[in-house]
Amino acid sequence: MAQATLSGTVVCQQGKPAVTLKELGNNYKIAEFSMRDTEYFYHKGEDKPGQFYKVQVTGKQAEFAVDRLERGDFVSVTGQLVQREYNGRTYLDVKDARYNQPYKQKDSATSSVDPF
Repeated sequence: MAQATLSGTVVCQQGKPAVTLKELGNNYKIAEFSMRDTEYFYHKGEDKPGQFYKVQVTGKQAEFAVDRLERGDFVSVTGQLVQREYNGRTYLDVKDARYNQPYKQKDSATSSVDPF
């Protein structure tokens, strides 16, 4: 199985949860979220639409994703890249993925820890 590593931001509709969680018997969980890669190089011009991916994460990482990922977070994912057709359009999914959230900006107004 070939693996691909992609980086981008978590996207979702305003007011909707960034990650959805499905439970499939015997505590098997699948989390799904969408991400956008703005470095999609085939587009020319200033307004880059980006390439969108639907990402599926399983197991313990699925539970963590629901609690930690929010709209606009930067993530890197590694998994199997799968192409699918729907209504005459081509979509790319990342199945059996693992994600890494290298950094997350924290709102200083809500942070209770004083760095000094």
